[in-house]
Amino acid sequence: MNARVAKAGWGRAAVLWAAAFGVLVLPACTTPVTSATVPQAAAPSATGALLPRNVVIPLSAVQGFFPEISQELATGWNSTASGSPTATRSVAYTNSDGTKKVTISADEYATAADAAAGYQKAVELSNAVPDVKAVPAPNLGEQAFAGSVTKDGQTHVGVGVLDGTMVLGATTAGYDANPENIAKLMAVVAAEVAAVKNR
Repeated sequence: MNARVAKAGWGRAAVLWAAAFGVLVLPACTTPVTSATVPQAAAPSATGALLPRNVVIPLSAVQGFFPEISQELATGWNSTASGSPTATRSVAYTNSDGTKKVTISADEYATAADAAAGYQKAVELSNAVPDVKAVPAPNLGEQAFAGSVTKDGQTHVGVGVLDGTMVLGATTAGYDANPENIAKLMAVVAAEVAAVKNR
């Protein structure tokens, strides 16, 4: 599939979905965009601070749930975080041919109230995505929201979690939104929540 055609097909929906969960959500056949090409839902922190890389679970942990994921594609500041985080980290993983992606983000806020505001903004943005469907989210953190959207044969499932001063997100791209894949994504999020709590 032509990357430009794929990007054009998603348009505003992809950007809103990315902002909603604080992760880079793009059609599985395109290359990831950078903070220069995705409108920001958050202003960078005054220091542009990055959370340590180990705040996001490693490739080996992701492979425990999605064995076909074979490499880390990109990592850096989460340009689509909601609200005003003090520091963030986003990591995208992919399979060998780039048709499947798992992206995980962690956004830290100065206070629990700031984190709650960022989380609520993310939920509002997710509800604005055309054709988004709610997905049941298990008890993860203090609050959790999940949804899926499919357009032009491309499916994305995203989860957002509020936990204290953190907002965590995870998204799959290129996977069907079936119960098995959703359960795997929820397990990834649970592992990420545990990693953040234990850091």
